Amino acid sequence: MGAEHHDDQLAAVEFDDEPSSSVTETTVSVDDLFDVLARPANRYVLTYLLRDEGPVYAHELVEYIIDETDPPEGLSEREYRGQIDSRLLHVSLPKLEDVGLVEFDGRRQRISETDETPAVLPYLRFALVQQRSHDD
Repeated sequence: MGAEHHDDQLAAVEFDDEPSSSVTETTVSVDDLFDVLARPANRYVLTYLLRDEGPVYAHELVEYIIDETDPPEGLSEREYRGQIDSRLLHVSLPKLEDVGLVEFDGRRQRISETDETPAVLPYLRFALVQQRSHDD
């Protein structure tokens, strides 16, 4: 998604009912976990999903990403929105589902947490802090 992040929002992520920030056991392999977190779109999905209660819909994620980023130079907001939507539906959400971090109902475009999703929180926080310090 190559867009600039709004550092303040990402670095100060506040989650309702925060689970412990200590490392928790997960069945997701360390390679899959860090591969997923290496991609900004996946971090946005996980951040939004962990902050929200209950399932979310793809259009909500698109709006969240649009609100948090700027379109790359040369792309209109409409083109950028289409690009985000396409990448979420065809790349990010299927990958997150494959590794077991979300349940994705493609027909309804609904995304839900799995039992593994909360285990990503300490790593997600670390990734967001690293991104912020790298962007500064």
